[in-house]
Amino acid sequence: MIGDETLASAEAEDGLKYELHFHRGTGSGGGDRHLEIHKCLQSLGLKSPLRHQLPADIANFTGRAAELERAIAILRQATQNTGKLPVLMVSGAAGAGKSAFAIHAAHQIQSSLPELQLYVNLRGTENQPLAPQEVLNGFLQTLGVNHRLASTNLAEQLSLYQLMLAGRQVLIVLDNARDAAQVQPLLPDSPTCAVIVTSRQRLELAGTTLELEPLPSAEALELLQKVGVVLPLAIAEQLITLCGHLPLALKITGGTLHSKAQSFESYTSKLADERQKLEQLKSSYLDVRASFAVSYAQQEEAIARLLRLIGLLVRPNLSAAIVSAMLDCDLETADKILSKLVQSGLLESVDSGCFRLHDLIRLFAKEQLARGESAEMRRIVRLRASGWYCKTAELLALALDSTRSPIHITSLEKQSPSPTEDDLFSLALAWFETEKLNLLATLDWAAQAQSWETVVRLAQSLANFFDLRQDWKNWEQTHRLALEATRKLGDRHLEAQTLNSLGNAYLRQDHRKKAREHYEKSLSLLRDLSDRYEESQTLTNLGILYQREGDEEKAIALWQTALKGFPTDSAAAYQLEFWLQSSRGVDLQTMQPDVEIGDRPQRLGMRRVVTACIVGAIALIVVIVLLVRRI
Repeated sequence: MIGDETLASAEAEDGLKYELHFHRGTGSGGGDRHLEIHKCLQSLGLKSPLRHQLPADIANFTGRAAELERAIAILRQATQNTGKLPVLMVSGAAGAGKSAFAIHAAHQIQSSLPELQLYVNLRGTENQPLAPQEVLNGFLQTLGVNHRLASTNLAEQLSLYQLMLAGRQVLIVLDNARDAAQVQPLLPDSPTCAVIVTSRQRLELAGTTLELEPLPSAEALELLQKVGVVLPLAIAEQLITLCGHLPLALKITGGTLHSKAQSFESYTSKLADERQKLEQLKSSYLDVRASFAVSYAQQEEAIARLLRLIGLLVRPNLSAAIVSAMLDCDLETADKILSKLVQSGLLESVDSGCFRLHDLIRLFAKEQLARGESAEMRRIVRLRASGWYCKTAELLALALDSTRSPIHITSLEKQSPSPTEDDLFSLALAWFETEKLNLLATLDWAAQAQSWETVVRLAQSLANFFDLRQDWKNWEQTHRLALEATRKLGDRHLEAQTLNSLGNAYLRQDHRKKAREHYEKSLSLLRDLSDRYEESQTLTNLGILYQREGDEEKAIALWQTALKGFPTDSAAAYQLEFWLQSSRGVDLQTMQPDVEIGDRPQRLGMRRVVTACIVGAIALIVVIVLLVRRI
């Protein structure tokens, strides 16, 4: 199977490693945990393994028949043994419907490339577009690659990516690209795949470019009618002109007119006035911005307020749950407000329970936020959001538990009707990746508001995610904030835990001096607190550091001492015993007693006596049963 050699190599390496310990770990498995995480993921619109990632097809898609026919013909080359990767690049002005066209075309060709569809919004128009490494990490996991094989090295990622796609019929949609440099590493070299790329600019890449023009008048009129608006022809033509024949502006105009009881003449007059004002201000994207402004002004206050508040989020990934937290309302009310925003055309429904804003509407929302909400109210809503993100991250971090069974390269054909532990892992990891910027922002908000407990809890919840994604810098930065927060709280236990985690972050970066300093500070606090279990965890981490420095004797001594502090029947004890005996050849019977931490050999001997008694009792029962049967 593809990847077997790589996987075998990784598993062989795992046999030579002893994993770092995290204090206040993410816990063990269990049905209750599984169900709770599953329900949470469902509420966020993440319900199934992400092997078919296309967003829902576009409702009321209109026109573009010639362009669509050409696009499908280009993409279908993947099934025709041409020997050349078909790449379709869709460009056009803001609001021309590039993403809608790409998603609709992808759904039309999906049956010809049924094995797998990959989709990503590259966020090319935002301040922090996705790096190719981030995208490849997500794609590789979807392709079934063991998360332990994830790498931040682009060359290694590319090699595995190409290997996993070779000969497969896969459709890849790269939406909202910034430039060719962002896209090039994501293109497979297998001609059995097909790729759609959207961008506001023409990209210098091998492939076919399709430029989307504004809609012809007849198709623009049809779109208005599809969203439920039947207008006198003269007014319709005027509205189409004011909207620049752009699908995004037309959808918002049609949606607002359909949901609001007002005269068409009044709306048209307001739209003309707004457009004239924007022209005088030399505003960018005036065709669509005018429709945003007039539609926004027509909304009920609760709906307009939510649109403003969405501008707080770094990444506007919406569900009823986060809206409920931000507005401090119940889920039913949040659902109703979201539905009305969708009806007005200002919000896009990506999937059941999952919504997002067009990037231009998000910019508009941020402008309205500054005008319509006081600094104090913005602070309050940020704190509400921080609390929700903290609670959600704590729960979903359980699915990223580093002590769980490793995920292997799996068959893409294996689908389970209910999510497995591996599915929950994949979905939770996808949530952390999608929400990473919001999570980092909310941690900063909590720090600014001096909500120290939230800072610590959120940082702890992010540690496993950053470890899996090898994002050492963010791990370090969030935990430095958390360390300051523990000292503000005066909580020495939390401080010791955070010092240990910071030591792990430094060790991952091979900053051994800093790692040692933080481990030793953690040990000092834990000894004062008489927390023998967490002291043993930190001792094992310090042993890993010494092993890395080549001091095997010191490492084994630390591990032996740590073993005496773990509860006899704990998973940590069994793991460390196995490691010392199988990989290091340590005879546990010869370990020196440690009066301060406990007499481990005596407990080991007692366990062997108990085990022998149980075995003997079972044997006796078997003999008695046999004798009875003979009688």
